[in-house]
Amino acid sequence: MAVLNKGKSLFPFWGTSINLIMGLDPLGLQTTSEATYSSLFPGISNLTNRLRYYGFYCWLLDFYFQREKKGNSTEQYRFIRRAELMIAIMMQSQRKNVQQITGSNFATNLIATAEDDYFDLADGADRDDPSKTTYWKYPSGAFGQYYSGAMQTLALINTAINEDGDIIYTISQPHQRQKVSGVQLAEAFDSTLTHEIKELFYTNIKTGKLYHSDIPELIAYYSIDVINPDSDEWDLYAEMLLDKDEPSQEIEELFTFSRRETILSLLRLASLNDNKYDWYQFLLSCYLKKLGNDSEPASETHIGWYCYQLNEYWQFACGAIFWAVLQNLYHYHQDQYLPHFVNELSAEIYDEICRGINVNPEDSVIISDVVARMPEGKTEEEIKESIETRASDNPIIAAKNGFLLLFQIYRNNKEQLHPLKEFMSRKQIIRDGNMVDGIMTIHTAKKEELKSFIEQFILRNIIYRHQMVAIRKMGNGTQATHKFIIEEQYIRFIEIFPPRNTSPRMFAMQNIMHDLQVIDEKNMLSQLCQKLLSE
Repeated sequence: MAVLNKGKSLFPFWGTSINLIMGLDPLGLQTTSEATYSSLFPGISNLTNRLRYYGFYCWLLDFYFQREKKGNSTEQYRFIRRAELMIAIMMQSQRKNVQQITGSNFATNLIATAEDDYFDLADGADRDDPSKTTYWKYPSGAFGQYYSGAMQTLALINTAINEDGDIIYTISQPHQRQKVSGVQLAEAFDSTLTHEIKELFYTNIKTGKLYHSDIPELIAYYSIDVINPDSDEWDLYAEMLLDKDEPSQEIEELFTFSRRETILSLLRLASLNDNKYDWYQFLLSCYLKKLGNDSEPASETHIGWYCYQLNEYWQFACGAIFWAVLQNLYHYHQDQYLPHFVNELSAEIYDEICRGINVNPEDSVIISDVVARMPEGKTEEEIKESIETRASDNPIIAAKNGFLLLFQIYRNNKEQLHPLKEFMSRKQIIRDGNMVDGIMTIHTAKKEELKSFIEQFILRNIIYRHQMVAIRKMGNGTQATHKFIIEEQYIRFIEIFPPRNTSPRMFAMQNIMHDLQVIDEKNMLSQLCQKLLSE
Protein backbone atom coordinates (compact mmCIF):
# COMPACT_ATOMS: atom_id res chain seq x y z
CA MET A 1 0.00 0.00 0.00
CA ALA A 2 1.33 3.45 -0.89
CA VAL A 3 2.17 5.73 2.05
CA LEU A 4 2.23 9.55 1.85
CA ASN A 5 4.70 11.23 4.20
CA LYS A 6 4.93 15.05 4.00
CA GLY A 7 3.93 14.98 0.34
CA LYS A 8 6.49 12.29 -0.54
CA SER A 9 5.28 8.91 -1.66
CA LEU A 10 6.98 5.97 0.00
CA PHE A 11 7.22 2.78 -2.04
CA PRO A 12 5.42 1.01 -3.52
CA PHE A 13 3.85 3.70 -5.73
CA TRP A 14 3.95 4.11 -9.50
CA GLY A 15 4.26 7.84 -10.11
CA THR A 16 6.08 11.04 -9.29
CA SER A 17 6.20 12.36 -5.73
CA ILE A 18 4.24 15.49 -4.88
CA ASN A 19 5.97 18.47 -3.30
CA LEU A 20 3.78 20.35 -0.86
CA ILE A 21 4.51 24.08 -0.92
CA MET A 22 3.18 27.00 1.11
CA GLY A 23 1.14 28.71 -1.59
CA LEU A 24 -0.86 31.92 -1.19
CA ASP A 25 -4.60 32.59 -1.38
CA PRO A 26 -5.66 29.00 -0.58
CA LEU A 27 -9.35 29.83 -1.18
CA GLY A 28 -8.77 31.75 -4.40
CA LEU A 29 -10.74 34.75 -3.14
CA GLN A 30 -8.10 37.45 -3.53
CA THR A 31 -8.12 37.54 -7.34
CA THR A 32 -10.97 40.08 -7.42
CA SER A 33 -9.00 42.35 -5.07
CA GLU A 34 -5.93 41.99 -7.30
CA ALA A 35 -7.85 42.71 -10.49
CA THR A 36 -9.45 45.75 -8.85
CA TYR A 37 -6.30 47.46 -7.61
CA SER A 38 -4.52 46.63 -10.89
CA SER A 39 -7.17 48.62 -12.76
CA LEU A 40 -6.92 51.52 -10.30
CA PHE A 41 -3.12 51.78 -10.16
CA PRO A 42 -1.86 50.99 -13.69
CA GLY A 43 1.87 51.50 -14.15
CA ILE A 44 2.54 50.93 -10.44
CA SER A 45 3.01 47.49 -8.93
CA ASN A 46 3.83 46.04 -5.53
CA LEU A 47 7.33 45.42 -6.89
CA THR A 48 8.03 48.88 -8.36
CA ASN A 49 8.53 50.80 -5.16
CA ARG A 50 11.25 53.28 -6.13
CA LEU A 51 10.25 56.03 -8.52
CA ARG A 52 13.70 56.94 -9.82
CA TYR A 53 14.16 53.47 -11.30
CA TYR A 54 11.70 54.57 -14.01
CA GLY A 55 14.01 57.39 -15.07
CA PHE A 56 17.17 55.36 -14.53
CA TYR A 57 16.01 52.55 -16.81
CA CYS A 58 14.95 54.99 -19.53
CA TRP A 59 18.39 56.59 -19.33
CA LEU A 60 20.16 53.21 -19.22
CA LEU A 61 18.41 51.91 -22.34
CA ASP A 62 19.22 55.12 -24.19
CA PHE A 63 22.80 55.04 -22.88
CA TYR A 64 23.18 51.46 -24.12
CA PHE A 65 22.29 52.38 -27.69
CA GLN A 66 24.58 55.43 -27.56
CA ARG A 67 27.58 53.35 -26.54
CA GLU A 68 27.01 49.83 -27.85
CA LYS A 69 26.83 48.49 -31.39
CA LYS A 70 25.51 45.00 -30.57
CA GLY A 71 21.75 45.33 -30.60
CA ASN A 72 20.83 41.89 -29.30
CA SER A 73 19.12 40.81 -26.12
CA THR A 74 22.12 38.93 -24.73
CA GLU A 75 24.33 42.02 -24.79
CA GLN A 76 21.57 44.36 -23.67
CA TYR A 77 20.65 42.12 -20.73
CA ARG A 78 24.30 41.89 -19.66
CA PHE A 79 24.53 45.69 -19.77
CA ILE A 80 21.34 46.09 -17.71
CA ARG A 81 22.26 43.41 -15.16
CA ARG A 82 25.73 44.83 -14.45
CA ALA A 83 24.25 48.31 -14.05
CA GLU A 84 21.56 47.02 -11.66
CA LEU A 85 24.10 45.21 -9.51
CA MET A 86 26.29 48.31 -9.42
CA ILE A 87 23.33 50.40 -8.20
CA ALA A 88 22.51 47.77 -5.56
CA ILE A 89 26.07 47.70 -4.22
CA MET A 90 26.26 51.50 -4.09
CA MET A 91 22.91 51.81 -2.32
CA GLN A 92 23.70 49.09 0.22
CA SER A 93 27.11 50.60 0.84
CA GLN A 94 26.04 54.21 1.27
CA ARG A 95 22.25 54.20 1.84
CA LYS A 96 21.44 50.77 3.26
CA ASN A 97 18.40 52.09 5.15
CA VAL A 98 16.58 52.52 1.81
CA GLN A 99 14.30 49.56 1.10
CA GLN A 100 13.09 47.99 -2.16
CA ILE A 101 16.43 48.16 -3.97
CA THR A 102 16.69 45.32 -6.48
CA GLY A 103 19.50 42.89 -5.71
CA SER A 104 20.07 44.36 -2.24
CA ASN A 105 20.43 41.02 -0.43
CA PHE A 106 23.08 39.82 -2.86
CA ALA A 107 24.85 43.18 -2.65
CA THR A 108 24.85 43.07 1.16
CA ASN A 109 26.55 39.68 1.09
CA LEU A 110 29.14 40.96 -1.40
CA ILE A 111 29.93 43.91 0.84
CA ALA A 112 30.22 41.71 3.92
CA THR A 113 32.59 39.24 2.25
CA ALA A 114 34.61 41.65 0.09
CA GLU A 115 38.36 40.95 0.08
CA ASP A 116 39.57 42.89 -2.97
CA ASP A 117 39.47 46.64 -3.55
CA TYR A 118 36.73 46.18 -6.15
CA PHE A 119 33.47 44.29 -6.64
CA ASP A 120 33.31 41.83 -9.56
CA LEU A 121 30.16 42.91 -11.43
CA ALA A 122 30.71 40.38 -14.20
CA ASP A 123 30.84 37.48 -11.78
CA GLY A 124 27.82 38.68 -9.82
CA ALA A 125 25.60 39.66 -12.77
CA ASP A 126 26.48 37.70 -15.93
CA ARG A 127 24.44 34.56 -16.58
CA ASP A 128 26.87 32.80 -18.92
CA ASP A 129 26.78 29.79 -16.60
CA PRO A 130 23.15 28.99 -15.62
CA SER A 131 24.30 27.04 -12.55
CA LYS A 132 26.18 30.03 -11.14
CA THR A 133 24.55 32.07 -8.37
CA THR A 134 23.99 35.67 -9.44
CA TYR A 135 22.17 38.65 -7.96
CA TRP A 136 19.02 37.92 -10.05
CA LYS A 137 17.66 34.80 -11.73
CA TYR A 138 15.49 36.46 -14.36
CA PRO A 139 17.53 36.90 -17.62
CA SER A 140 16.78 40.62 -18.09
CA GLY A 141 17.23 41.38 -14.40
CA ALA A 142 14.81 43.17 -12.13
CA PHE A 143 14.10 45.53 -15.01
CA GLY A 144 12.63 42.74 -17.12
CA GLN A 145 10.82 41.02 -14.27
CA TYR A 146 9.50 44.01 -12.32
CA TYR A 147 9.75 47.36 -14.07
CA SER A 148 9.39 46.65 -17.80
CA GLY A 149 5.67 45.78 -17.59
CA ALA A 150 4.87 48.90 -15.57
CA MET A 151 6.95 51.07 -17.88
CA GLN A 152 5.23 49.68 -20.98
CA THR A 153 1.86 50.49 -19.37
CA LEU A 154 3.08 54.07 -18.91
CA ALA A 155 4.29 54.10 -22.55
CA LEU A 156 7.90 54.77 -21.50
CA ILE A 157 9.44 51.79 -23.27
CA ASN A 158 8.71 49.53 -26.22
CA THR A 159 9.96 46.20 -27.43
CA ALA A 160 11.52 45.96 -30.86
CA ILE A 161 12.61 43.06 -33.05
CA ASN A 162 15.96 43.38 -34.78
CA GLU A 163 16.80 41.90 -38.18
CA ASP A 164 17.76 38.61 -36.53
CA GLY A 165 14.35 38.28 -34.89
CA ASP A 166 15.77 39.11 -31.44
CA ILE A 167 13.57 41.12 -29.04
CA ILE A 168 15.20 44.14 -27.40
CA TYR A 169 13.94 47.09 -25.34
CA THR A 170 13.84 50.68 -26.57
CA ILE A 171 12.49 53.91 -25.09
CA SER A 172 9.44 55.70 -26.45
CA GLN A 173 9.59 58.89 -28.46
CA PRO A 174 7.62 62.05 -27.57
CA HIS A 175 4.02 61.98 -28.74
CA GLN A 176 1.20 64.48 -28.40
CA ARG A 177 -1.10 61.86 -26.85
CA GLN A 178 1.02 61.52 -23.70
CA LYS A 179 2.66 63.94 -21.29
CA VAL A 180 5.89 62.03 -20.69
CA SER A 181 7.90 59.78 -23.01
CA GLY A 182 10.89 57.56 -22.37
CA VAL A 183 13.13 59.97 -24.26
CA GLN A 184 12.09 62.88 -22.05
CA LEU A 185 12.76 60.94 -18.85
CA ALA A 186 16.11 59.72 -20.20
CA GLU A 187 17.15 63.28 -21.05
CA ALA A 188 16.01 64.59 -17.68
CA PHE A 189 17.98 61.88 -15.84
CA ASP A 190 21.00 62.51 -18.07
CA SER A 191 20.92 66.22 -17.22
CA THR A 192 21.68 65.36 -13.57
CA LEU A 193 24.93 63.60 -14.56
CA THR A 194 28.33 64.94 -15.55
CA HIS A 195 30.33 63.69 -18.50
CA GLU A 196 32.98 62.29 -16.14
CA ILE A 197 30.50 60.37 -14.00
CA LYS A 198 28.88 58.80 -17.08
CA GLU A 199 32.29 57.70 -18.35
CA LEU A 200 33.06 56.12 -14.99
CA PHE A 201 29.70 54.34 -14.93
CA TYR A 202 30.25 53.02 -18.47
CA THR A 203 33.80 51.90 -17.73
CA ASN A 204 32.57 49.91 -14.73
CA ILE A 205 29.94 48.15 -16.84
CA LYS A 206 32.41 47.28 -19.61
CA THR A 207 35.20 46.09 -17.32
CA GLY A 208 32.79 44.41 -14.91
CA LYS A 209 34.44 46.05 -11.91
CA LEU A 210 33.26 48.55 -9.33
CA TYR A 211 36.07 49.93 -7.17
CA HIS A 212 35.29 50.76 -3.54
CA SER A 213 36.90 54.16 -3.94
CA ASP A 214 34.49 55.15 -6.73
CA ILE A 215 31.28 54.46 -4.78
CA PRO A 216 31.05 57.77 -2.84
CA GLU A 217 31.42 59.70 -6.09
CA LEU A 218 28.89 57.58 -8.02
CA ILE A 219 26.22 57.52 -5.33
CA ALA A 220 25.96 61.31 -5.40
CA TYR A 221 24.49 60.99 -8.90
CA TYR A 222 22.87 57.55 -8.96
CA SER A 223 21.09 57.42 -5.60
CA ILE A 224 17.75 55.83 -6.48
CA ASP A 225 15.76 57.50 -3.69
CA VAL A 226 16.93 61.10 -4.17
CA ILE A 227 15.11 63.33 -6.68
CA ASN A 228 15.79 67.08 -6.79
CA PRO A 229 12.37 68.78 -6.48
CA ASP A 230 13.64 71.72 -8.54
CA SER A 231 14.67 69.51 -11.45
CA ASP A 232 12.95 68.64 -14.72
CA GLU A 233 13.20 65.02 -13.59
CA TRP A 234 10.88 65.67 -10.62
CA ASP A 235 8.38 67.52 -12.81
CA LEU A 236 8.29 64.69 -15.34
CA TYR A 237 7.65 62.06 -12.66
CA ALA A 238 4.75 64.15 -11.38
CA GLU A 239 3.30 64.55 -14.87
CA MET A 240 3.77 60.85 -15.56
CA LEU A 241 1.89 59.80 -12.43
CA LEU A 242 -0.96 62.26 -13.04
CA ASP A 243 -1.37 61.49 -16.73
CA LYS A 244 -4.23 59.30 -17.94
CA ASP A 245 -4.04 55.66 -16.92
CA GLU A 246 -2.90 54.45 -20.35
CA PRO A 247 -0.93 57.29 -21.98
CA SER A 248 -0.85 55.48 -25.33
CA GLN A 249 -4.65 55.37 -25.46
CA GLU A 250 -5.92 57.59 -28.30
CA ILE A 251 -9.69 57.05 -28.08
CA GLU A 252 -11.00 59.78 -25.82
CA GLU A 253 -14.05 57.79 -24.74
CA LEU A 254 -11.71 55.19 -23.24
CA PHE A 255 -9.60 57.64 -21.21
CA THR A 256 -9.52 56.90 -17.47
CA PHE A 257 -7.70 58.74 -14.69
CA SER A 258 -7.93 56.36 -11.72
CA ARG A 259 -4.24 56.61 -10.83
CA ARG A 260 -4.40 60.41 -10.87
CA GLU A 261 -7.64 60.58 -8.88
CA THR A 262 -6.36 58.10 -6.29
CA ILE A 263 -3.15 60.07 -5.73
CA LEU A 264 -4.92 63.39 -5.43
CA SER A 265 -7.59 61.89 -3.15
CA LEU A 266 -4.90 60.47 -0.87
CA LEU A 267 -3.26 63.88 -0.57
CA ARG A 268 -6.51 65.79 -0.08
CA LEU A 269 -7.65 63.40 2.63
CA ALA A 270 -4.30 63.80 4.37
CA SER A 271 -4.64 67.58 4.26
CA LEU A 272 -7.99 67.22 6.05
CA ASN A 273 -6.44 64.84 8.60
CA ASP A 274 -3.80 67.18 10.10
CA ASN A 275 -1.51 66.44 7.13
CA LYS A 276 -1.17 62.78 8.14
CA TYR A 277 -0.81 60.55 5.07
CA ASP A 278 -2.74 57.32 5.81
CA TRP A 279 -3.80 55.29 2.80
CA TYR A 280 -5.86 52.83 4.84
CA GLN A 281 -8.10 55.66 6.02
CA PHE A 282 -8.68 56.45 2.36
CA LEU A 283 -9.83 52.88 1.73
CA LEU A 284 -12.17 53.04 4.72
CA SER A 285 -13.60 56.36 3.54
CA CYS A 286 -14.34 54.86 0.11
CA TYR A 287 -15.98 51.86 1.78
CA LEU A 288 -18.19 54.04 3.97
CA LYS A 289 -19.22 56.21 1.02
CA LYS A 290 -20.08 53.12 -1.08
CA LEU A 291 -21.84 54.30 -4.27
CA GLY A 292 -22.53 57.74 -2.90
CA ASN A 293 -26.02 59.24 -3.16
CA ASP A 294 -28.12 61.14 -5.68
CA SER A 295 -26.75 64.53 -4.63
CA GLU A 296 -23.13 63.35 -4.42
CA PRO A 297 -22.50 60.12 -6.35
CA ALA A 298 -19.14 58.43 -5.83
CA SER A 299 -16.68 58.57 -8.70
CA GLU A 300 -15.82 55.35 -10.52
CA THR A 301 -12.36 55.43 -8.93
CA HIS A 302 -13.81 55.61 -5.43
CA ILE A 303 -16.36 52.89 -6.28
CA GLY A 304 -13.43 50.77 -7.41
CA TRP A 305 -11.72 51.16 -4.04
CA TYR A 306 -15.05 50.42 -2.33
CA CYS A 307 -15.16 47.16 -4.32
CA TYR A 308 -11.63 46.38 -3.26
CA GLN A 309 -12.29 46.92 0.45
CA LEU A 310 -15.55 44.96 0.36
CA ASN A 311 -13.79 42.02 -1.26
CA GLU A 312 -11.06 42.27 1.37
CA TYR A 313 -13.60 41.92 4.18
CA TRP A 314 -15.19 38.97 2.37
CA GLN A 315 -11.96 37.07 1.72
CA PHE A 316 -10.57 37.84 5.19
CA ALA A 317 -13.74 36.52 6.87
CA CYS A 318 -13.57 33.32 4.82
CA GLY A 319 -9.85 33.11 5.58
CA ALA A 320 -10.58 33.28 9.31
CA ILE A 321 -13.09 30.42 9.02
CA PHE A 322 -10.55 28.44 6.97
CA TRP A 323 -7.91 29.00 9.67
CA ALA A 324 -10.39 27.81 12.31
CA VAL A 325 -11.04 24.61 10.33
CA LEU A 326 -7.30 23.92 10.07
CA GLN A 327 -6.55 24.82 13.67
CA ASN A 328 -9.39 22.68 14.97
CA LEU A 329 -8.28 19.78 12.78
CA TYR A 330 -4.72 20.15 14.04
CA HIS A 331 -5.85 19.78 17.65
CA TYR A 332 -7.11 16.25 16.96
CA HIS A 333 -3.63 15.03 15.91
CA GLN A 334 -5.20 12.37 13.68
CA ASP A 335 -7.41 11.95 10.62
CA GLN A 336 -11.06 12.81 11.13
CA TYR A 337 -14.20 11.46 9.48
CA LEU A 338 -15.21 14.50 7.42
CA PRO A 339 -19.02 14.56 7.97
CA HIS A 340 -18.60 14.11 11.72
CA PHE A 341 -15.78 16.68 11.90
CA VAL A 342 -17.78 19.36 10.07
CA ASN A 343 -20.94 18.62 12.06
CA GLU A 344 -19.15 18.92 15.40
CA LEU A 345 -17.25 22.06 14.38
CA SER A 346 -20.41 23.71 13.03
CA ALA A 347 -22.30 22.95 16.23
CA GLU A 348 -19.63 24.63 18.36
CA ILE A 349 -19.56 27.70 16.11
CA TYR A 350 -23.38 27.84 16.15
CA ASP A 351 -23.47 27.81 19.95
CA GLU A 352 -20.83 30.55 20.12
CA ILE A 353 -22.70 32.78 17.66
CA CYS A 354 -25.94 32.32 19.60
CA ARG A 355 -24.21 33.36 22.81
CA GLY A 356 -22.79 36.41 21.02
CA ILE A 357 -26.19 37.65 19.86
CA ASN A 358 -28.06 36.59 23.02
CA VAL A 359 -30.36 33.91 21.61
CA ASN A 360 -31.08 30.41 22.86
CA PRO A 361 -29.23 27.78 20.78
CA GLU A 362 -32.17 25.43 21.33
CA ASP A 363 -34.48 27.77 19.41
CA SER A 364 -34.79 27.72 15.64
CA VAL A 365 -32.39 30.51 14.65
CA ILE A 366 -32.42 31.61 11.00
CA ILE A 367 -29.94 33.82 9.15
CA SER A 368 -32.20 36.87 9.07
CA ASP A 369 -32.50 36.69 12.88
CA VAL A 370 -28.73 36.88 13.22
CA VAL A 371 -28.46 39.77 10.76
CA ALA A 372 -31.18 41.70 12.60
CA ARG A 373 -29.42 41.19 15.94
CA MET A 374 -25.99 42.36 14.76
CA PRO A 375 -24.75 45.23 17.01
CA GLU A 376 -25.66 48.54 15.41
CA GLY A 377 -22.53 50.41 16.47
CA LYS A 378 -19.97 47.77 15.54
CA THR A 379 -18.26 48.28 12.19
CA GLU A 380 -16.80 45.71 9.83
CA GLU A 381 -13.34 46.96 10.70
CA GLU A 382 -13.93 46.40 14.42
CA ILE A 383 -15.17 42.86 13.82
CA LYS A 384 -12.19 42.15 11.60
CA GLU A 385 -9.79 43.50 14.24
CA SER A 386 -11.37 41.12 16.79
CA ILE A 387 -10.36 38.07 14.74
CA GLU A 388 -7.33 36.52 16.45
CA THR A 389 -5.48 33.70 14.67
CA ARG A 390 -2.41 32.98 16.75
CA ALA A 391 -1.60 29.40 17.70
CA SER A 392 -2.86 30.06 21.23
CA ASP A 393 -6.20 31.53 20.07
CA ASN A 394 -9.52 29.70 20.13
CA PRO A 395 -10.49 28.62 16.58
CA ILE A 396 -14.20 28.57 17.47
CA ILE A 397 -14.06 32.24 18.48
CA ALA A 398 -12.19 33.10 15.27
CA ALA A 399 -14.76 31.26 13.16
CA LYS A 400 -17.62 32.95 15.03
CA ASN A 401 -16.16 36.37 14.30
CA GLY A 402 -15.55 35.34 10.70
CA PHE A 403 -19.24 34.51 10.26
CA LEU A 404 -20.30 37.68 12.06
CA LEU A 405 -18.14 39.67 9.65
CA LEU A 406 -19.88 37.95 6.74
CA PHE A 407 -23.30 38.80 8.15
CA GLN A 408 -22.27 42.40 8.82
CA ILE A 409 -21.01 43.03 5.29
CA TYR A 410 -24.21 41.46 3.96
CA ARG A 411 -26.37 43.74 6.10
CA ASN A 412 -24.46 46.90 5.19
CA ASN A 413 -24.01 46.20 1.47
CA LYS A 414 -27.00 44.15 0.28
CA GLU A 415 -28.59 47.16 -1.42
CA GLN A 416 -25.46 47.74 -3.50
CA LEU A 417 -24.94 44.18 -4.75
CA HIS A 418 -26.66 44.44 -8.15
CA PRO A 419 -25.15 47.80 -9.18
CA LEU A 420 -21.79 46.54 -7.93
CA LYS A 421 -22.07 43.43 -10.08
CA GLU A 422 -22.79 45.60 -13.11
CA PHE A 423 -19.88 47.92 -12.31
CA MET A 424 -17.41 45.07 -11.82
CA SER A 425 -18.51 43.33 -15.01
CA ARG A 426 -18.17 46.56 -16.99
CA LYS A 427 -14.71 47.20 -15.55
CA GLN A 428 -13.74 43.55 -16.14
CA ILE A 429 -12.59 43.10 -12.56
CA ILE A 430 -15.02 40.38 -11.52
CA ARG A 431 -13.38 37.03 -10.79
CA ASP A 432 -14.40 33.61 -9.53
CA GLY A 433 -15.09 33.73 -5.80
CA ASN A 434 -15.85 37.47 -5.78
CA MET A 435 -17.63 39.03 -2.83
CA VAL A 436 -20.86 39.89 -4.68
CA ASP A 437 -21.56 36.26 -5.59
CA GLY A 438 -20.45 35.24 -2.10
CA ILE A 439 -22.70 37.71 -0.30
CA MET A 440 -25.59 36.70 -2.54
CA THR A 441 -25.35 33.19 -1.07
CA ILE A 442 -26.16 34.74 2.32
CA HIS A 443 -29.08 36.63 0.81
CA THR A 444 -30.42 33.43 -0.79
CA ALA A 445 -30.10 31.57 2.52
CA LYS A 446 -31.55 34.27 4.78
CA LYS A 447 -34.57 32.09 5.67
CA GLU A 448 -32.43 29.01 6.36
CA GLU A 449 -31.47 27.78 9.81
CA LEU A 450 -28.16 29.14 11.00
CA LYS A 451 -26.68 25.78 12.01
CA SER A 452 -27.38 24.24 8.61
CA PHE A 453 -25.98 27.31 6.86
CA ILE A 454 -22.73 27.14 8.86
CA GLU A 455 -22.26 23.48 8.06
CA GLN A 456 -22.92 23.91 4.35
CA PHE A 457 -20.75 27.04 4.16
CA ILE A 458 -17.79 25.25 5.74
CA LEU A 459 -18.20 22.27 3.40
CA ARG A 460 -18.78 24.15 0.14
CA ASN A 461 -17.10 27.54 0.54
CA ILE A 462 -14.15 26.44 2.64
CA ILE A 463 -13.26 22.74 2.39
CA TYR A 464 -14.41 21.89 -1.12
CA ARG A 465 -13.36 25.27 -2.48
CA HIS A 466 -9.85 24.88 -1.11
CA GLN A 467 -9.61 21.46 -2.75
CA MET A 468 -10.72 22.92 -6.08
CA VAL A 469 -8.28 25.86 -5.86
CA ALA A 470 -5.35 23.65 -4.83
CA ILE A 471 -5.98 21.23 -7.69
CA ARG A 472 -6.33 24.12 -10.15
CA LYS A 473 -3.01 25.61 -9.00
CA MET A 474 -1.34 22.24 -9.27
CA GLY A 475 -2.36 21.79 -12.90
CA ASN A 476 -0.17 19.14 -14.48
CA GLY A 477 2.72 19.83 -12.13
CA THR A 478 3.97 18.08 -9.02
CA GLN A 479 3.69 20.96 -6.54
CA ALA A 480 0.62 21.07 -4.31
CA THR A 481 -0.69 23.85 -2.07
CA HIS A 482 -3.13 21.65 -0.13
CA LYS A 483 -3.54 22.51 3.56
CA PHE A 484 -5.35 19.22 4.15
CA ILE A 485 -5.98 15.99 2.26
CA ILE A 486 -9.31 14.19 2.01
CA GLU A 487 -9.12 10.48 1.36
CA GLU A 488 -12.05 8.07 1.64
CA GLN A 489 -14.07 10.70 3.53
CA TYR A 490 -11.31 11.23 6.08
CA ILE A 491 -9.64 14.65 6.32
CA ARG A 492 -5.97 14.86 7.20
CA PHE A 493 -4.22 18.03 8.42
CA ILE A 494 -1.13 19.34 6.58
CA GLU A 495 -0.45 22.92 7.68
CA ILE A 496 -1.96 26.08 9.12
CA PHE A 497 -2.69 29.14 6.99
CA PRO A 498 -3.90 32.40 8.63
CA PRO A 499 -6.14 34.99 6.90
CA ARG A 500 -4.22 37.71 5.08
CA ASN A 501 -4.92 41.02 3.41
CA THR A 502 -3.79 41.66 -0.12
CA SER A 503 -1.36 44.52 -0.76
CA PRO A 504 -3.16 47.04 -3.00
CA ARG A 505 -0.02 48.82 -4.30
CA MET A 506 -0.53 51.47 -1.64
CA PHE A 507 2.83 50.73 -0.01
CA ALA A 508 4.50 51.27 -3.39
CA MET A 509 2.68 54.58 -3.81
CA GLN A 510 3.71 55.62 -0.30
CA ASN A 511 7.36 54.95 -1.19
CA ILE A 512 6.88 56.97 -4.37
CA MET A 513 5.48 59.89 -2.37
CA HIS A 514 8.54 59.62 -0.11
CA ASP A 515 10.86 59.72 -3.13
CA LEU A 516 9.09 62.83 -4.42
CA GLN A 517 9.45 64.28 -0.91
CA VAL A 518 5.73 64.95 -0.85
CA ILE A 519 5.57 63.14 2.50
CA ASP A 520 8.35 62.94 5.09
CA GLU A 521 9.71 60.05 7.15
CA LYS A 522 6.77 60.37 9.57
CA ASN A 523 4.27 60.26 6.68
CA MET A 524 3.35 63.91 7.10
CA LEU A 525 2.64 66.09 4.08
CA SER A 526 5.41 68.50 3.06
CA GLN A 527 5.17 71.79 1.19
CA LEU A 528 5.76 69.88 -2.06
CA CYS A 529 2.27 68.45 -1.72
CA GLN A 530 0.85 71.69 -3.10
CA LYS A 531 3.19 71.48 -6.08
CA LEU A 532 1.86 68.03 -6.91
CA LEU A 533 -1.76 69.09 -6.37
CA SER A 534 -1.28 71.99 -8.76
CA GLU A 535 0.07 69.83 -11.60
